[in-house]
Amino acid sequence: MKELDLSYQQALPVLPFQSERIHILVVGMGGTGSFLARHVACLVSLLTTAGKKASLTFIDPEKVESVNLPRQNFCPAEIGRYKAETLAMRYAQAFGIEIACIPERFSPEMVRGEWRSLTILVGCVDNAAARVAMGQALASNEPLAASQGNRIPHLWWLDLGNGLDFGQVLLGSTASVETLASAFAISGLPCCSLLPSPLLQEPRLREPRPEEQEGHSLSCAQLLAASAQAMTINAAMADEGADYLYRLLITGDLRKFATYLDLPSGTKKSSYTTPEKLAKVIDRDPSFFLPTHSVTA
Repeated sequence: MKELDLSYQQALPVLPFQSERIHILVVGMGGTGSFLARHVACLVSLLTTAGKKASLTFIDPEKVESVNLPRQNFCPAEIGRYKAETLAMRYAQAFGIEIACIPERFSPEMVRGEWRSLTILVGCVDNAAARVAMGQALASNEPLAASQGNRIPHLWWLDLGNGLDFGQVLLGSTASVETLASAFAISGLPCCSLLPSPLLQEPRLREPRPEEQEGHSLSCAQLLAASAQAMTINAAMADEGADYLYRLLITGDLRKFATYLDLPSGTKKSSYTTPEKLAKVIDRDPSFFLPTHSVTA
């Protein structure tokens, strides 16, 4: 008989750094990112209405091509325009907010943590190099929280990735396994304040696929097959990513840090914020999270 998983009922809500100023950067405005753009713009509108100082930036170096239309959120009239600029203009007008755009490749220097600010880096990329760069941005911003006498990170990284008709959503805040020991140690608050980086959760994401490597010998047909996607996977991934952001920033009831989708079977499996689930991901015993000291927000 299969054992019943009660980890969701035991999970604690994720508590990010509490600040009135929130910066959201979306990297990759192609398949998933182009569908996620509307959700994030709506989210920023909600945050602004609630009195938060929220900003939004879209980052992508590519222009819209005709081949993008079947599976990305663009129309023929937008062909030839930068994806980041197109989506920024569209949703800035739709929601009456300001959206910045950077039509360049992402680099860690684009993320500068600010004192008393929370930054959410959302990755919707399809290559290892961009994910490694986002991992570097996460690591380089970690000392900011430590310099203020606490370990509550100012930067969180939400990574969305998919294949043909499956994908994963991973949320993390630290590249250091040892730092995670205090994930449940916020004094007086039943919460989870630290999560392993997406690259700690899935190390394979830093490994270039054959089609990403220089000098590959794949034919055009093989390249097309390698990057093939079902028509509905990008929108499904965007919906799941949007729910993570909504629960993290609006309702405060996010109790998961990894979700895996499979469209053909209609299944979705998540890992929840309990010491047991986190310990399994980083190959530690749950006792690793026993509080040895307290930190304050």
